[in-house]
Amino acid sequence: MREQRGAAKAGTKGIDERRLAERIAELERRLEEAEAENVVLRELAYQSKQRYEQIKQLMKQNDELRRQLQQLQGETGGVRDEERPDSWFFRTLRQENAIVPHPDERKEN
Repeated sequence: MREQRGAAKAGTKGIDERRLAERIAELERRLEEAEAENVVLRELAYQSKQRYEQIKQLMKQNDELRRQLQQLQGETGGVRDEERPDSWFFRTLRQENAIVPHPDERKEN
């Protein structure tokens, strides 16, 4: 009888060790997944921070350009669409006398 109990305990001990080993393997797998996810999240956070800095810089540039545009419009009393300061194409053509104002425009001025 003692032998049967000992054998039963030994069998149970083997099952417990196997369950424990399976549990350890499962926890190790989950740990590796969590570590991989952490690496991805850190990279995304880094990229997000870079984009935020780019957006801040672009917003500053946009504000500066708007300020310059308002200053130029204030000096000229407003500008027509084709003569906007950001319309470098038309401005360059006029400077090179490649285009002349439409005759109707000359009469208005």
